[in-house]
Amino acid sequence: MTAQLLFADRLYDGERAQTDAAVLIVDGRISWTGQRSRVPGEAKGANELRTPDGTTLLPGLINCHIHLTVSGGPDFDVETRGSDAELALRATVNALRSLAAGVTTVRDLGAPTSAAIVLGRAIAAGELIGPNVIAAGRGITSTGGHGWQIGRQADGPDEIRKAVREQLFAGASVIKIFSTGGVLGTGAHPDVAQLTLEETTAAVEEAHSRHLRVTTHAHATKGAKIAIEAGVDSIEHATLLDAEAIRLCKDKGVALVPTFAALKAILSNRERLAPDVLARASALTERHQQGIRDAIRAGVKVAAGTDAGTPFNYAERFGTELEALVEIGMTPERALAAATSVAADVVGRDDIGRIRPGARADLVAVKGDPLSDVRACWQVAAVWKDGRSVPTTSAAARRA
Repeated sequence: MTAQLLFADRLYDGERAQTDAAVLIVDGRISWTGQRSRVPGEAKGANELRTPDGTTLLPGLINCHIHLTVSGGPDFDVETRGSDAELALRATVNALRSLAAGVTTVRDLGAPTSAAIVLGRAIAAGELIGPNVIAAGRGITSTGGHGWQIGRQADGPDEIRKAVREQLFAGASVIKIFSTGGVLGTGAHPDVAQLTLEETTAAVEEAHSRHLRVTTHAHATKGAKIAIEAGVDSIEHATLLDAEAIRLCKDKGVALVPTFAALKAILSNRERLAPDVLARASALTERHQQGIRDAIRAGVKVAAGTDAGTPFNYAERFGTELEALVEIGMTPERALAAATSVAADVVGRDDIGRIRPGARADLVAVKGDPLSDVRACWQVAAVWKDGRSVPTTSAAARRA
């Protein structure tokens, strides 16, 4: 048995803050947490550690939307056409970059190959260092629809069911579908609904029968409403939701992952991107922000995800999404919850996202107090994965 007792001047456990805290870690799991003055007898003999001075201890952050096999180059289509070896290498490097940024769990929502699934297995087996990987394999889209570069093209309920089964057979731990067109690459416009109700229902029924969650790419209201009616668990982007769609999300418990970082990265690099991409992104931004504000006010669950891998949207820049959530009106504490406890609920994991007994000892210490200023999350001082300290400044983990 390996036991560690970690002391922290400040701690946010995913739901509340405390000071003068301690966390007992036994064999990579949290055994106890509470006030330093109340350390239990079972901690006797544990190796005692302290978080760096001036830091706050958090649950490991969760990025609910990433594409590990692409690295944020200006042309998404080109990056997805890499060789199998290139895609696998990118996935490994981007996983390390995420971990160095304090992100101890990522949800990969579409890749041209099974690289992210295989990487997740290797990390889980202890063969490689990296975050927990929840991977969808190939996303499922209509023929020629948005996402075809990282997707399995399918038409009709039966073919959709087969596509879901293929991802399950490959080892997917979540199913991703594309309900509408998108901003990047060739394919349908964001307003276009790509999948019918019957097709979407087939995907949801097949995934849920295997106890897997379904999340969908949806910008416009029509496609989003179809997905909500079919029973999806969450919506990625949720850019153009109207009041009825927001009400349906609340009533049916459908969560949103806004991925503000993706549009921010595009609009910050106007001179380097194609005019059609800029036009689509510019048209969406204001409505996107207002729609998510309305959803938050309505009590819809909102989790953090960056869509990293899209142009100039890098795996290690998770802090961009936290800042964006605060910019639209979340408190810093609520933004942190969106990246920890709420995110864990959205991805369906009860062993991450909170500092509590039974959870994995996935932890991050950041300089300063992110409950006052969420930008503190950019300053990662230490990361623990399953109770083990991992590098945060290696050349492999930091982009020059």
